[in-house]
Amino acid sequence: MLLRLAPLLFGLWAALCNPTFAQKSAERFWIAGRYDGDRVVVYFDVVQFQGTMSTNARKIAPPVVQAFFDPVELPASYVSQFQKRPDAEHFAIGDRYDLLLGNGIIRTIKLTTLLGCETDEAIGNDSYIGALATVQDKDALLLTKGYFAVRRHEEAQSHTAKLPKTGAQSAKYAVLLDEPIPFDAEAKIVDLLNSRMKSETTDAERKTLRNDSPALKVQSFQLADGSLRYYARAKWASVKDSTGMSDYMLAAWLTPLPTLRILAVEKRTSPYGGIIDGVPDLLNVVGLGDGKTGVIVNIRGGDSIELRLAYYQDGANVQEMPVIQSIGTGE
Repeated sequence: MLLRLAPLLFGLWAALCNPTFAQKSAERFWIAGRYDGDRVVVYFDVVQFQGTMSTNARKIAPPVVQAFFDPVELPASYVSQFQKRPDAEHFAIGDRYDLLLGNGIIRTIKLTTLLGCETDEAIGNDSYIGALATVQDKDALLLTKGYFAVRRHEEAQSHTAKLPKTGAQSAKYAVLLDEPIPFDAEAKIVDLLNSRMKSETTDAERKTLRNDSPALKVQSFQLADGSLRYYARAKWASVKDSTGMSDYMLAAWLTPLPTLRILAVEKRTSPYGGIIDGVPDLLNVVGLGDGKTGVIVNIRGGDSIELRLAYYQDGANVQEMPVIQSIGTGE
C-alpha cells in the first residue's frame, strides 16, 4: 500500500512546493523490461483483480528479464474495467509510447498485447495491468541493459539517433557506463567503504569478517548534465557462516569531484544471496528531461522483491529518492 501511495504523495508535495513542477506533472514515466528480441513489457497501473482475472486470462511466455513476474494476456473489455479511475492511464492496443534506453536514445514503441499480472492480493500486494509493446527499430534492444523507462509519445521528438557503439557515450546524457573505472579510483573506493564499515560495526562484529578486502562491484554512470558518479557495492565475508547470511554488505553512491567521496549509503536489504542480492542493484540510468536523471534499481528483501524507478538525487539513498514507479511483491 505504501509503495502504491509513494508517487502520489511525492506529486502532491512537489506541486505545493514548486508550481512549475505542478504544471509539468502530467508527464508520467513507467518501468519497462525486455520481453524478447524486439518487445518490452510495461505495467501502467496497479489494480486489485479480486479473483476475477483467471477466467479472462491467456497464458503467455514469461519475460526474459526478471521482476516482471508472470504476465498473462487479457482482453480489452476486461482491462477497461480498471481504467475508470481519474488517474488511470488509458492505454490501448495500437497506442504509441517512447522508450528511453539511456544515453539519450529514444525509440518509439507500439502496444500490441494487453496484459495483467496477479499477485497475492490477500496479504496486501498490488496486481498490475499493462501491455507488450513492439519496438519500431527491431535492433534497438541489442546490447541494452534490459530495463528502461517509458513515457507518453512525443511526436516532435527525433528518433533518428543511431545506437552508440559499446562504451560510447555523450557528455550530456544520463547513461549507465560499461567501461571499468580507473584502478586508483577503485582502490580509493575500497578505502572509503572499509572506513564506513568500521565506523558502523563493533569490534566483535569485525572479528567475524575475513579481512579488509571486500568483494567489490563498482558501476560508473553519468547524470543528465554529464557529471560522473559511481555506485559501489561491497561484501565482507563472514568467517563463521558459509551461507552468506552473516556477511556484511553495504553500497554507496559516490562522486569523484572535487575529491572522491561518499554521497549516500545503502544498507543491506536481504539476508540472502551475494553482493548483488544483498543491497540494491543498479539496472539502468536514463534521462527524464528538464535535467532530471532516473535510476532503475532492483531491491530484494527477505521475502520481497521490487523494481523501482526513482529520481536520482545527490546525497539521497534509494529509500530517500522520490519514487516514480514501483513494481513489487512480498509475503
